[in-house]
Amino acid sequence: MNNELNNNTPSYDPNLNETSVDFRFAASVAEFGILLRGNSNKAQATYDQVVELANGAIGKDEEGYRKEFVRLVK
Repeated sequence: MNNELNNNTPSYDPNLNETSVDFRFAASVAEFGILLRGNSNKAQATYDQVVELANGAIGKDEEGYRKEFVRLVK
């Protein structure tokens, strides 16, 4: 069995602003998790970036959970 990974998939780099509000909010939550764990794959991630991304993806927040997430990150 060959364990070598082949990267034959085309490069996909969508503009984040072209994604849905839900996608952007989920991305901010994932980025926050990466920062909390001190993951070595964090690249250029910052807490300020998490807040900025989440604030731009509040959308319909009837229960206030998204705003509470932003408060928690701050």
